[in-house]
Amino acid sequence: MTHVEMPKANENLTEATLDRWLVKEGESVRVNQSLCEIITDKAKFEMPSPAAGRVLKILGPERALLPVGYVMCVIGNEGEIVGADVAQKNEALLAAHRAAATSLSATAAPASTAPSVAASGIRATPSARRLAKEKGIDLADVVTKLNLTTPVNDKDIQRYLEQR
Repeated sequence: MTHVEMPKANENLTEATLDRWLVKEGESVRVNQSLCEIITDKAKFEMPSPAAGRVLKILGPERALLPVGYVMCVIGNEGEIVGADVAQKNEALLAAHRAAATSLSATAAPASTAPSVAASGIRATPSARRLAKEKGIDLADVVTKLNLTTPVNDKDIQRYLEQR
C-alpha cells in the first residue's frame, strides 16, 4: 500500500492547495500517471503517481489547502483496506499545522494594515493570501461578499476587486 502525500515542492513550502483530482477512487493507475493538480505560491503542477495499482481511498478534498505530508490518497491492490490510522494521522497533522500557523501569526507583526490572513481562519490558496495582503484586502470580506464555501483563490480576489 502506498500513501501519496502532499509533496514538499521546495525548501520553504509548508502547505499547498490540492486543486483537483484527475483520477477517481477505484480507478487503476500506473507509475507516473497524473493523479491531481497542486498549486503552490510559485507553480501549478500535476502530481505523478509513485506506484501502480488501484486508488483505494481519496482523502484530500479538491480546493483544499493541505500541509506538506498530508496523505492525499492511498494506492494499493484491489481488496486491500485502508486503516483508520491514515485519517487520524491527517487530522493530527492538520491540527499541528493550524496551531503552528496561529502561533506564527500571533508573534509576527503585520506588514500592512490588512488583517492577518493566517490568523483569520479563512481558507485560501497561498497565492490568494499573498494577493490579498498586497492589495490590503481582508479575506473575510471576500468570503462574505462572494458567499464562498470553498477556499479563496486568485480568481475570487480578482472578482472581489472588480465588484468593489
